Amino acid sequence: MRKAKQAEQKEIARIKLSDTQDLVASLVDNEKLDLRIFVKTDSYTGATKRGFRFYLHDDNWTEFKKLIKR
Repeated sequence: MRKAKQAEQKEIARIKLSDTQDLVASLVDNEKLDLRIFVKTDSYTGATKRGFRFYLHDDNWTEFKKLIKR
């Protein structure tokens, strides 16, 4: 049985949103930008499902950059 390749994820930026939440930008396999909310509470510390991922070679990424510039 073959093991699935684990994605290489590298954090590139972190913005503090509150005392318990950060917005974290990570590069995944050098081809995707992942923007995800991270939380730190008594019961859980880590990534949430809240966020999204862009393929850097996708037209959606270009459109998102235009939106940010506005």
